[in-house]
Amino acid sequence: MRIFFICQRVPFPPDRGDKITTFNEIRHLSTKHEVHVFCLADGSRDLDNIPDARRFAQSVTAVPVGGWTSKLRALKAMLTGNPLSVAAFSQARLHHAIRQKFAELRPDLIMVYSCNVAQYAEHFPQVPRIMQFAELDSSRWGQFARRSRPPMRWVYTLEERRFFAYERHIARAFSHALVCTTVEQRDFERLIPGVPVSLVRNGVDLDYFRSTGVAKQSGSIVFTGVMDYFPNVDAVVWFCDEVLPIVQQQIPGAGLTICGSRPVAAVRRLTARHGVTVTGRVPDTRPYLDQAEVFIAPMRMARGIQNKLLEALAMGLPCVASAAAATGTAVAEGEGILAADEPEEFARHVVRLLRDQPFRAAMARKARAAAEANYRWDTQLACLDRVIAAVAPCCDSSVALEPA
Repeated sequence: MRIFFICQRVPFPPDRGDKITTFNEIRHLSTKHEVHVFCLADGSRDLDNIPDARRFAQSVTAVPVGGWTSKLRALKAMLTGNPLSVAAFSQARLHHAIRQKFAELRPDLIMVYSCNVAQYAEHFPQVPRIMQFAELDSSRWGQFARRSRPPMRWVYTLEERRFFAYERHIARAFSHALVCTTVEQRDFERLIPGVPVSLVRNGVDLDYFRSTGVAKQSGSIVFTGVMDYFPNVDAVVWFCDEVLPIVQQQIPGAGLTICGSRPVAAVRRLTARHGVTVTGRVPDTRPYLDQAEVFIAPMRMARGIQNKLLEALAMGLPCVASAAAATGTAVAEGEGILAADEPEEFARHVVRLLRDQPFRAAMARKARAAAEANYRWDTQLACLDRVIAAVAPCCDSSVALEPA
């Protein structure tokens, strides 16, 4: 089968949420199908990743997005009634490239990851189209609005309303929808009823994310993530303001390492706090996860799945997470993850894990077991194969599906 795969970033390296998913899906699909990738590049530097991405697809076409032109398009959308983020991701060169390739190659199926770039597949209703909603972005904009002050609160509220209308339009126009958590599936079925939707969870590379058994650093807590992303920034600032002081009252040597690229000023300022380290971009997060005793995911704004949690679980690292982050997983409370939203309860979980070595060791074993039981990529990608076989059955002779 010939598949056009459209995504919002170059799918390499798999070092952030959307790129982890798109990389693994493209690599898998390319073993059975002819896959052509069309994407935006996250600035001009992202174009350097195209040669590596081409190793996993028949072709990769990328156009940089960002800078003042993207912001100008979003500003104009304030007046036109379109979703701001859809306008920001609209690149005439990519629209043209996809139209040209479509006329030349006539794909059997179009897959789109992220509703922001569904616009690039709207031209082709004659072909089966699968829309992969990593999350319902409209709900995320609503979360942003509730955590922001004017004027951004007004902007996010406007975007929530416009984007939800766009999500409904896309979901009903496409052949099938995908979501990655049971929570998202329930919300989707409630908010956009009558549209066929399937659950295809994310996975984690269980061979790559595996503890080496190095000695743990006493009192060490770690957070990983892209550190110019609003929910990540909000999470670590909240933890350092509200939770870490309570932890350090009981364990003075406890410290937090914030490990991730592009830390904004609000994150860099946290280094003035006792015990807080901000690494910036690192070539490999595994050593930081491996030497820590506790992983935290205190996300007050969370939709979909937090890949950071899956990686920590795979490393056998006990996790303390907000309820929003924890419920995005298929992991039961106490099976590697402890959930809390209030600072005192969150701190109590962290302190217990830092102090109680037998409990921490038991939670570490459960964490790894939970990752192995729920997040093997081959299991999740077999679900994707079955969806494709159902959506484009006449073109499916190359796919040998495993039984459900």
